[in-house]
Amino acid sequence: MSILRRIIYSTFILLLVVSLFGCQRGLDRDPDLTGYVVEIAENNILIASETPVDLSKNGGVSNYYDMVWFSNPPHDLSYGDKVNIWYDEIQDSYPSRSTIVEYTIIEDISPNGAKFSESEVLNKVLSQLNSKPSELFAVHETRYNSQNKTWQISLMEIWTQEILTIEYSELES
Repeated sequence: MSILRRIIYSTFILLLVVSLFGCQRGLDRDPDLTGYVVEIAENNILIASETPVDLSKNGGVSNYYDMVWFSNPPHDLSYGDKVNIWYDEIQDSYPSRSTIVEYTIIEDISPNGAKFSESEVLNKVLSQLNSKPSELFAVHETRYNSQNKTWQISLMEIWTQEILTIEYSELES
């Protein structure tokens, strides 16, 4: 009888451990999207992937940025933040729509000699961008020039594929 009781107890513990591992969410897999906060509107936030995909071999654009509007934005996210996002089901559209299950802000450091970090400069540029309602931008490239203390921010308008380059001087701020 003692052996049977141990087998039942061991089986129960094993099932409990397996079920607890099955309940983990979000961080047990790679993020669904890694990118930048590029737009903030009433109760929504738009994240654009950090790296474009080349779809030109299939007749698409050469710089396709995955973009998702999230209807449950965390309050600690700001323009320019680079984030890892895990999300629920996604609605097929462009940009897509979903809800955030889990997120992490990717910490960035200032380049050598820079006064600001990449996310701080992107925050200043994106939050003051005077775009038309039909325009959506993705962060195409950021560069810091330590000699003249300027940032060069290249944004790509996703519909026209045009590059908008903005120079941000740390000397004037």
